[in-house]
Amino acid sequence: MSSTTDSVATQLFARDPIPPLEPGKKVYDPKLTKTIASLDEHEYVKAALHLANDDIHNCHEIAQAHEGDTIADILHATLHRREGDYWNSKWWWSRIPAHPTIKSVADSKAFVDACERLNGTGSKEEDQLRERQWDELKGLVEFTRGKYGK
Repeated sequence: MSSTTDSVATQLFARDPIPPLEPGKKVYDPKLTKTIASLDEHEYVKAALHLANDDIHNCHEIAQAHEGDTIADILHATLHRREGDYWNSKWWWSRIPAHPTIKSVADSKAFVDACERLNGTGSKEEDQLRERQWDELKGLVEFTRGKYGK
C-alpha cells in the first residue's frame, strides 16, 4: 500500500475534534484535495478519502461516475447524508443490497433519520452520532483500501 496513502489516512484520522455530521461546503484540509486526487489508487479509495476530508464534491464526482456499483452507491448514500440531503441519502440506501460495510439498509436509513433530527442540537446524542459516523468513515477507507488499494 502506498506510503502517501498511509500518510493521508493517518492525517485525516488524527483529526481532533472529529468532523461534524454535516461539514457544509467546507473541506477539512483543502491542501489534501489535490494530494488525494493524485494518489495512485483506485477511484473508490480516493472517494472514501475525499469523504473523510469533508470533500463532498470530489467524492460525489467519483460515486456518480460508478453509479450502480455497491460501494459507489454506499459512498453516494453517505455523502448525501453528510451534505444534509437526507431524502436522497435514504433513496440511495434503498438501492444497496447487503454489504459487509453496513449493518443493514434499515439501520442505515434509521441513522439518516437520527442525523436529520439531531444535527446541530449540540446534544450528547448528536455527539454519539458523530462518533458513529467517524467510525463509518474510517471503515469505508479501510474497506476500500483493503479491497481496491495498491
